[in-house]
Amino acid sequence: MVESRDVTRRLLFDVTGLLHWYAFFSNPSGTQRVAEKLLSSTAVQQNRQVEFVARALGGDELYRVDGGTLRDLQDPRRRRAAIARLRALFTMTMRQARPRGPLSDMTIIHVPYFLLGMAHLAPLVEAWFSRRLPTALPSLEVVREPGPQDMFFNSGDLWWQNHYAPFVLRLKARTGVKVVQLIHDLFFIERPDWFSPAFARTFTSTFGGVAPGVDRWLANSTFVKEQLEAYMESHLLPPRPVEVLPMGWDSFAASSGEDRPGAAAVLRRYGIVGQPFILFVGTVEPRKNLATLLDVMEDLRRDLGGRVPELVVVGGYGWSAKSLAARLWRSPQTRWLTRVRDADLSAVYRAALFTVSPSYSEGWGLPVQESIAHGVPCIASTGGALRESGRGLAVHFDPLNPASLKSAMAHWITDGAALRRERMRIAEALDSEHFPTWDDAGEVLLKQAILDGNGRDP
Repeated sequence: MVESRDVTRRLLFDVTGLLHWYAFFSNPSGTQRVAEKLLSSTAVQQNRQVEFVARALGGDELYRVDGGTLRDLQDPRRRRAAIARLRALFTMTMRQARPRGPLSDMTIIHVPYFLLGMAHLAPLVEAWFSRRLPTALPSLEVVREPGPQDMFFNSGDLWWQNHYAPFVLRLKARTGVKVVQLIHDLFFIERPDWFSPAFARTFTSTFGGVAPGVDRWLANSTFVKEQLEAYMESHLLPPRPVEVLPMGWDSFAASSGEDRPGAAAVLRRYGIVGQPFILFVGTVEPRKNLATLLDVMEDLRRDLGGRVPELVVVGGYGWSAKSLAARLWRSPQTRWLTRVRDADLSAVYRAALFTVSPSYSEGWGLPVQESIAHGVPCIASTGGALRESGRGLAVHFDPLNPASLKSAMAHWITDGAALRRERMRIAEALDSEHFPTWDDAGEVLLKQAILDGNGRDP
């Protein structure tokens, strides 16, 4: 584990984005998964120089967030209670910022929490969502301001705070703290047509505002690192070190084929027990190229008839998905599961015949990695970092060439022996090769806390 020689050096791990996310949602997207796995790593949890902090809307103060509560997000038995506690904390911060502060940073979705906070009803918020009787909540604890020897880290969920950039720049100017920023992709800037206009504007403005103040960058793939370096060069920003943060492969145990306890019950819950299916995991939105997959499925059913398994789509309703959603609901032999609990996802993966990730581009590709980690063969596009996430263990196709996707899927549908060989190839690799863990990722993050902004050991 990385140990700092300066016991006063601190790494402030900003979890404001997690508070915002879980104020409104119960299941994480890829960004939240990465943050949760990273903060729950042994390396981070056991390092006493790491402090989990959150910023109240409209304010400059940072409040302490209990690491145990954050870690409980990974425990299915404690997850509901952890989310309830985070919602209560979010409610409390609404009334703790400077007078009139929250209003300048709020959107309409924050109004209920603002009113509940001003009415001192945070205990009722926790009780409601945890389904328990109200209990007294500890007071918010303001974190001691950082100094020039400290690091402030954000895990890449910039868009939840309209005023994140000016906050960071003020914090840096006032205290001299070094800023470490993780970035998952730059599609908001490069392909704004893939997102809602308001969302793209917020991210572009926030990212562009904070970029000049960043001392060290973390990227989730070599692809994103190259995206970021090109952005800095084109915007005449001074070069800053960019480190690739490994995405851990130990989120799930490798599949060995046995029926894990409770797996059958999970599959029955979603109506997919006892039948083979092809799996797609991802938000239903234009970038995921799901329309091409549906086209290919229709072609395969015309050619192969009943030999084609059902398609199971696991993912929430994204932006500009109205026509695609209507098509999903009416497509034969297609099941769309919009509310799969994160704790159930592992069983769904393991039951799949194979998975398909047809995205036009991805900053990493968690569904590809997750599929392989479960021992389940995957057909993925070549877009963005998907080759990196597949590590040579996925079959890839050009996302602009549906015929190549159809050929790869038809091969595995009609040739069971080939599919079994693919499973064996993946299993052998999982048994014999070294795959990065989330503890490795935690070590990379902690390394940033003992380096100065120029990458030198202080």
